[in-house]
Amino acid sequence: MRCEEGGAAVTLAIFTIFVILCSVLALHTFEAGYQRQLSMVQQRMATDTTRAVAATVESELNYALRTAFEAAMYDAGKVGGDKDYVKNLFFQYFDNYQIENRWSYSNFESIYVPIVDNVMFENMLAWLPDGSLRVRGYLDNACFTHVMGARAYGVKLDAGVVPRYGRMLHIAYYVWENYRDENGNWVMGEGALENELNDNYACEYLSFEIRQNGLTVHDNYAGRAIAAD
Repeated sequence: MRCEEGGAAVTLAIFTIFVILCSVLALHTFEAGYQRQLSMVQQRMATDTTRAVAATVESELNYALRTAFEAAMYDAGKVGGDKDYVKNLFFQYFDNYQIENRWSYSNFESIYVPIVDNVMFENMLAWLPDGSLRVRGYLDNACFTHVMGARAYGVKLDAGVVPRYGRMLHIAYYVWENYRDENGNWVMGEGALENELNDNYACEYLSFEIRQNGLTVHDNYAGRAIAAD
């Protein structure tokens, strides 16, 4: 009888140890699975964050390009500058933006976006047939590295502005040279000429302001203007 009781106790002890070991193994397996799942979720979040930051930087760069275009066209237009003058102002304005604006995020190991110089821009810039300026290019060596190792590469540059600077400049100088007499006066009066030009160019969404000593051509799409004085 005592042998049977001793055997039952040993069996119970072994069974208890087995249950404990199984419980520990199950807990370890659960924890390992949870950690793997958590790691996968964190990695996906890091990947999504990296893509979002890359998209944000790309959007900021393209916005800066458009702003530099508009400022260059507006400032060149005030003095009747030509296309080369517009490009030089654009290079200057965008270069200032690149120097002053570098990106830094606490959860990123590094963010590298190369400075775009004038030589690179020469292959990206294009004057369109309507006289507007646009830039298209790709910075394939841009790199965004998250602290968890996720990476994104490349920044697409694609920006332009509505003002048709080339067309407006041509019309401004055409009117300036052909609608004034030898004394520099407008041939049909300021008000009459302004009305006629506004009627003639309404289909192009251009409008004119005629003054005694100058004229201004407005692009009604964008509200920008160039002037010939």
